Amino acid sequence: MSVEENKALVRREQAELWNHTGNLDVAAELFAPDRVEDAKQEAANVRRGFPDLESTIEDLIAERDKVVAHWRAHATHQGEYMGIPPTGNRVNFTGISIYRIEGGKIAESWSVSDLWGMMQQLGAVPSPGQGES
Repeated sequence: MSVEENKALVRREQAELWNHTGNLDVAAELFAPDRVEDAKQEAANVRRGFPDLESTIEDLIAERDKVVAHWRAHATHQGEYMGIPPTGNRVNFTGISIYRIEGGKIAESWSVSDLWGMMQQLGAVPSPGQGES
């Protein structure tokens, strides 16, 4: 696949798997067979906690079989997430995901996101300066 086709695959993954308007079953079209169920479960867990999640790709860089996406997401905490009951809080967070594409499918992916900042927005961990007298 070309670099542009790899980038299109990642754009589709972000739009269709992660966003609330997406379809979890699309994972079978996007991921290598041994990754489909894990991808569906991960997205389902996030979307259960944040059913209105909207993810936007800010930057997309690709070379050979790798694609790097810098993304931004916003959502409302409406369901349990990581053991935290719904707070109704609005969260905004960013992340970077790296994908390895093989045979037109996502074979591997790694992500780093600002979970600490999200947890602060949920009130699950104190913000800097909170609790000081």
